[in-house]
Parts: sequence; structure tokens; C-alpha cells
Amino acid sequence: MDFGARIRSARERIGLTRDNLAKRTNIQYHALAKYESSIREPDFETLVVLASALRVSTDYILGCTEDHARLKQKGLNADAESLMLKYQTLSEDAKERIQNQISFEYAQQRARERKQKTSTTKNVYTR
Repeated sequence: MDFGARIRSARERIGLTRDNLAKRTNIQYHALAKYESSIREPDFETLVVLASALRVSTDYILGCTEDHARLKQKGLNADAESLMLKYQTLSEDAKERIQNQISFEYAQQRARERKQKTSTTKNVYTR
């Protein structure tokens, strides 16, 4: 089975129409049709987006394995997978804004945790 048939098979296995997959991945409908017909090959980034949306490994799409299951990243739940899929389709500017926001939020959380830890430690010594 070629990569186009694998993409189509994986899409059908999870009950998506080509239009659903196009909207979910932000890939043009006609490009998906060409991928599924093996007329055109997706670039690396698109391959990763497709594999994620189809819940298969890139190895499966490329024909390196018959196993549909993709390797789970440790601690990556369904919400995180959904966010990663959306993130992968963003422009570079949007990705940079998201990264900056996450860095800011992370720093704020760490500061709150340090402050809380410090106040807890002070309470122990003042008793």
C-alpha cells in the first residue's frame, strides 16, 4: 500500500471525511486529494501534521511499518495533542507569540511557587 492509500485508510478508519481532515489540519482539500491519490507527496511538516491528525505514526504513512499506533510522547494527553496539532499549523509569527506567552506564564507560575514556598518556610520559623 502506498502512502496515499495509507493516508486515506487512516482517515477512513477514524471516520473523517476529506473535508473534515482538511479543516482539522488546515491543509487545502485539493492538496489532500493529491496526497491520497499519490499524485503529490507532503513535505515533512505536513506529514507530521497528517500523522498527528490521523492518530498514526509517520512511519506508518511512509510504509515503514504496518502498525497504526503512533508512539506516545510521555505525558502528552489528548488536550496537549490537540494543541500541538493547532500549533503546527500556525505561522512562524504566531508560533513566536505563543512561545513568548508560554514563557511568560511559566515564569509567573514559578515566581508564585517560590513566593509561596518562602512564605511557608517563614511561617515554620515564626511559630
